[in-house]
Amino acid sequence: MNLKASLLSLPLFFMLTVKAFAQQPTNISQLAQTEQWRALLHINTQNEGSDIQSYVDDASFFLATDGATNPESELLATIAALKNQDDTQCKFPARTLFLLENIKGLSKEVKPFYCQEYRDWRNKLSTTSVVLVFASAQLNSPSSMYGHTFFRFDPENVEQDSTYLSYALNFGATVPEGDAGFLYAAKGLTGGYPGNFAANPYFEKIKEYNRLENRDLWEYKLNLNQHEIDAMLAHIWELQGINFEYYFFDENCSFRLLELLDVARPGLYLANNFPVTAMPLDTVRVVQDADLIAETHYRASILTKLKAQLAMLSEDENALALALSKDIKVLTIPAFISLPLEQQQIIVDSAYRYLRYQNTFNGRPKDTTRRSFLLLRRLSENPTKLIIPIEEPLRPDLGHKTSMLGVSFGQNLDKTFVEMKYRGSYHDLLDPIAGYYQGMSLNMVNIMIRAYEGGDIKLEKAELLDIISLSPRNSYFSPWSWKANISVEQQWTVNKEVLITQGSGGGGVSYQIHANSHVFAFATGRLEFNRKLDRFAAVAPGVQLGFLHYWSKSTLMIEAEHYQFLLDQTQRSRVSFQQSIQLGDNDSLRVSAEFHRIESNDHANSSFQEFKLEYRHYF
Repeated sequence: MNLKASLLSLPLFFMLTVKAFAQQPTNISQLAQTEQWRALLHINTQNEGSDIQSYVDDASFFLATDGATNPESELLATIAALKNQDDTQCKFPARTLFLLENIKGLSKEVKPFYCQEYRDWRNKLSTTSVVLVFASAQLNSPSSMYGHTFFRFDPENVEQDSTYLSYALNFGATVPEGDAGFLYAAKGLTGGYPGNFAANPYFEKIKEYNRLENRDLWEYKLNLNQHEIDAMLAHIWELQGINFEYYFFDENCSFRLLELLDVARPGLYLANNFPVTAMPLDTVRVVQDADLIAETHYRASILTKLKAQLAMLSEDENALALALSKDIKVLTIPAFISLPLEQQQIIVDSAYRYLRYQNTFNGRPKDTTRRSFLLLRRLSENPTKLIIPIEEPLRPDLGHKTSMLGVSFGQNLDKTFVEMKYRGSYHDLLDPIAGYYQGMSLNMVNIMIRAYEGGDIKLEKAELLDIISLSPRNSYFSPWSWKANISVEQQWTVNKEVLITQGSGGGGVSYQIHANSHVFAFATGRLEFNRKLDRFAAVAPGVQLGFLHYWSKSTLMIEAEHYQFLLDQTQRSRVSFQQSIQLGDNDSLRVSAEFHRIESNDHANSSFQEFKLEYRHYF
C-alpha cells in the first residue's frame, strides 16, 4: 500500500486527500526549513538565525520549549508526540498530515487515532470553496476605519444570496468591555490586546456589517482546490483558542488571513508583502496579484439598498413616503389615493423599509411597530414585485493604491519651492474617487519637506492623523459630519514661519445638493503649542465652510476657515481652491491656491498667498 493510500485509511483523515510535493526534503533539518513547516508555525520565512520568531503568542501552541524560535526543535517534538501521544493527531491534524507525507516510514510508527470532534467539525462545515470577504470602511468605528477582511467557507452548490449554511472565520482583538476611545486606540497600536480566530455563521456577519453598521460587502471567491482547502481547515482547527499578539496596523485581521493562504498554497509568501503595515484593502490586492480570485460578488448594505429605492421616487413621492412612515393616515389623503396602485405600493414599501431601518437602531416602540405591521398588511393585500436597480460601484481593490509619493512646485511668501511628500495611507477628499466613498478622507503618517530657493530646507508638515467624514443629511437621514487632525506644521507667527504642534477638530453638517456635489459646515476648535507666542499654549474656536464636487476623473474643493484665538485675540483666516485631475489608475495632478490673512493686536497684520502644482503617484 502506498503512502497516500495509507493516509486515507486512517479514520482521522478519511475526508482528506493529500497532495504530494514535487520535491521532498532529504533530512529533518531541511524539512524544518521548508516554507510549509514554517507556515504551520507562523514563522516569517524571510527571517533566519536569531531573528526566527513565531507570530503565535501562546505557549500551548508549541510542543518544544523553544518551539517559537526553533522550527527544527518543534518538528522533532511533534514527531515524538505523534509516536507517544495519540491525541496529538487530533490537536495538530495539519502538522500530522505534513509529517506523515514527508517522513518515510513514520506512518508505520504512528497508531491511527479516531478524532470524533474534529470529524464532526469538518462534516458541519462541509467546505468546498473559500471566499475572502472585504467589509467596506466605517469611519465612525475606530476598529473599522480601514475596512475589514474575513473568510467565508461555503458548502457545495451554495448560492451567492443564500449563504445561511456558510461559516465565517474572523480574526480580531479580544477587547474587554469598557475599553474605548483613546485607551482602545493606544492598546490596539501597541499590541495590548490578544488576537484570536473565531468562527460564526455567515448570516451573523451579514447582520453585523451589512445591516447594523451599513457596510457594503465585497465577496471574492478564491480558486483554492480541495487539497488546499483541506490543508487550511486542518490548520484552522489547530488555532482554536490560540492567542496571537494583535496590532492595528500590521498583525491584524488581514495579515492573519494571508498566513492561512500561505498554509493552503505554500510558496505564495503573501504575508511577506507587509513587513510594516497590512491594510485590509492592500491585502485584497495582494491576493488578486497572486491570481487567487476566481470571481467576485457585491452585497449592498441595507442602507445602500434603501437609498437606491428612495432615489426611484419623485420629490413629491418621497415626501409622501416620509409622511407615511410617521402617520398611517397618509393612506387616506387625496394626494396618495389619486396615484396609480403600483406607485402607491412603491411608496408604501419605501415607508415600510425606512421604518425597518429606523427600528434597527432605535429599538421597537409600540407605535412604530404598529405602523410597520399596518404597512406590511397593505403590501400583502396588493403584492407588487419591486425591482430596485442598484448600480454596482467599482471594486475597492481596483481603486488607487493606499500609499502615496508626491512632488510639488510652488511659490509661498514670494519664494519658489520644491516639496516632497510621503503618505503612509490612505485616501483624501481629492484623490481619485473610483473604488472609494465620496466625502471620506483618512490619512495617517503624512510628511511634507520643502526646499526653498536659496537652499533653505524645512519640514513643512508631519501629520499623524487627518480624518474627515462628510455624511450628507436629508429628510430621511440626519448624520453628523466630523473631522480631526493632529500634526506638526509650519505656522506664520510674528512675521516668520514657526514649527508648531497642534490638534484640531470639529463637528458639523453636510448636504448633497445634487448627485456629486457636497456643501459642508463645521464648528471647529484648535489647540496649538507655539514657542513664539507669549503663552506657549493657545486655544481657538473656529468655523469652516466648504464645497466639494466630483467628476469621474476630477475633483474640485473650495474651503474657507477662520480661527479666533482667545487669549491674544489673534485671528487667522484662510481661503483655498484645489482641483485634482486623475492621470491614471495610480497617478494624479493637483493644482491649489491658498490665501491667508493674520490679524493681531500684538503684531503687524499680514497676508500672503501660496500656489502649488503637485504630481502624485499611489503605490
